[in-house]
Amino acid sequence: MPLPSVSKYGAKQCRAKSKRTGLPCKNPAAYHCAVCRYHGAHRTHTTLPGAKHPNYIHGQATKEVRAEHSKKMAEIRDLEALGFKIGMFTGAKMAGRKPKPRA
Repeated sequence: MPLPSVSKYGAKQCRAKSKRTGLPCKNPAAYHCAVCRYHGAHRTHTTLPGAKHPNYIHGQATKEVRAEHSKKMAEIRDLEALGFKIGMFTGAKMAGRKPKPRA
């Protein structure tokens, strides 16, 4: 069987052939697969983490950064609630979803 050709976008072509025409499928193959999504693409491994991932751009929104941001925002919400409770603040409160209660 010949190797799949590479499209102009760099993706390999699906290796499945049409039952009706006998011509090869013209769709690009799924990432790390021999066939396209219509012909049963199934990855047997997980996606690469961090900078090794093919869609990695800058790393500004990693799991660690998001967890730290969530922790800081919960702390700010607690301080805001305390400020309203003692009468230090007046007016509108912060908009957005409230954090889950911490144990």
